[in-house]
Amino acid sequence: MELSHEKNKQFYENCTKYFEFLRKKSSTDYDFEDEYYFTMPAISSR
Repeated sequence: MELSHEKNKQFYENCTKYFEFLRKKSSTDYDFEDEYYFTMPAISSR
């Protein structure tokens, strides 16, 4: 269970970095953003 929690935390941190990168470039990635917001509730509830 702890390994799963660590993977979820790493996923969240990587996504945060990616979104920050996109903001700095004034760019978007709507496909990734859709997947991210669809996935986050599932991994956050664990």
